Amino acid sequence: MTGLSFRAQLFGPASLAAVLALALAGCGTVQRARAPAGAAPSPSGNWAEQVRDVIADLNRGDAAAARRKLSGILRRQPDNSIARHLLSQIDTDPRALLGTQSYSYTLRQGETLSTVAGRTLGNPMLFYALARYNDIAVPSSVMPGQTIQIPGRRPAPPPTSAPARPEPRAPARPPRATPPQTLAPAPRPAPSRGNPAQAARLRAQGLAALNAGAVDRAVALLRRAAALDPGNAAIRNDLGRAQRIQSTVRSRR
Repeated sequence: MTGLSFRAQLFGPASLAAVLALALAGCGTVQRARAPAGAAPSPSGNWAEQVRDVIADLNRGDAAAARRKLSGILRRQPDNSIARHLLSQIDTDPRALLGTQSYSYTLRQGETLSTVAGRTLGNPMLFYALARYNDIAVPSSVMPGQTIQIPGRRPAPPPTSAPARPEPRAPARPPRATPPQTLAPAPRPAPSRGNPAQAARLRAQGLAALNAGAVDRAVALLRRAAALDPGNAAIRNDLGRAQRIQSTVRSRR
């Protein structure tokens, strides 16, 4: 199997979740006791634990120890696809497995080759092939800020919506000049129509009331007489005298 099609290799449904967990755990700081060099896995041992040991060996860069353990698993389980998958990453040219086209990527804080392989290649178990692809002898030694090559084409950036263009506005019209308003001349009061005869009668009634002591009535009658004959000085004098008397009387109350 060559090229990028190697990424699509799937394992049995029962083992897939465990494989992913093993790959992620192997890329962290989990330390396990290693079997003595050259010792084959116990036939009665759990093969999943043996695969965990293999992943730990590969993360430390100990491909020889990982190959011995994988060979032991395959002797007992020739159809174990996980063991074959890991062994092929050790023995096969990584560019034959993953392809020659690649793009650069800078590792971020908290990322490992396993997490990057899971996100970009679709399988975290490809961490060792990715390490060999970048000539990294010890996969667990990568650091944030380190630039590596990812097999395949660079993903297209998410589309960004273009900013909405503001609708053109019509130019503001200058305010219309309003012609100066001319103030209309104040209306002249209508000339009062005098009635000297009626004024004379009201004056006589007012003087009579004043002589009788009805000061308030006298003032009212004389005011009406003055309004009917405003030019009559005698009426004005009588009105002034009656108003003075009215003020004196009110002040004594």
